[in-house]
Amino acid sequence: MRPKPIFDTNVFGDVQRSRISQKDWQCLLRRRPSHGWPLSSVTALELLAGIDATPPEDFLDAKARIASAYYLSKGHILEDPRHLLCKEVLHIPFPPDQLPPSSSVISQYMDVIRRANYLEQLLKTGLPYKGGRARLDATSILADIMVWPKLGWAAAMERMADEAYPAWRELFQQTQRRLPREMMKELGPAWRARQRPIFIKALLDWLGASTGPEVVADISARLDAVLEFTVFVAREFLVQPSYSLENNQSDIFDMFQLQYLAFDRFVIVSNDSDLTNRTRQSSQAHRIMSFDHFLQTL
Repeated sequence: MRPKPIFDTNVFGDVQRSRISQKDWQCLLRRRPSHGWPLSSVTALELLAGIDATPPEDFLDAKARIASAYYLSKGHILEDPRHLLCKEVLHIPFPPDQLPPSSSVISQYMDVIRRANYLEQLLKTGLPYKGGRARLDATSILADIMVWPKLGWAAAMERMADEAYPAWRELFQQTQRRLPREMMKELGPAWRARQRPIFIKALLDWLGASTGPEVVADISARLDAVLEFTVFVAREFLVQPSYSLENNQSDIFDMFQLQYLAFDRFVIVSNDSDLTNRTRQSSQAHRIMSFDHFLQTL
């Protein structure tokens, strides 16, 4: 069975900036299935959050990225990868108090935004949509969807920092470093290996799943690229004083995107060299490919 592509957010920016040629983009569109390639909910949410992060004068650029993604997928959005993990692997319900927005709601947001001619129409006058008028109260609602996942990501980074050096917060206040220099060499293979089950058990606890050894081993294998990426970023957080969780929020989207690799049917299509470098030691690295490489497989 041909793998299903997960198109990373940067692909649509590369199309807009002509880093992906129109010739190659049109070639991709001609070869897509009749129903489109479903867009990952992670990519969709990052594109939507971009509307809030983009200056008003650049609204049309952000809208164009959403329109390209909507056209490629024909409005079909995949479920959150954690939701798929619960349904297909763990066979448990997703935590009811943490339910992500449905794929249909995400698709509707994208559909409305791609039709807007200017930002004021989206926020003030509204635009005709399915027999009525659609508008947003504020663009911040598009970014607020990811508030809790971002807090969870920050907590995961801080747990790993606590395990390495519990006094890192005090040290950072005093010296703007999170780790004594003599300890940095200790963040090697043994430290990285210890972090993997810690992260997986925290995820399973959050989902309300068993944390038995067999389950932890299975999910660890399925999320190998996630673990490689997460531990890499945790080490950056500890050893690079300039690394800020607030200024690297795209990392949270990358981590969630990689969760789709828990399912053999998916590959990730991305031109993000950081994503590739941070997962190159993963057993799933071959399932992360550039746009050009993916195009050659069609």
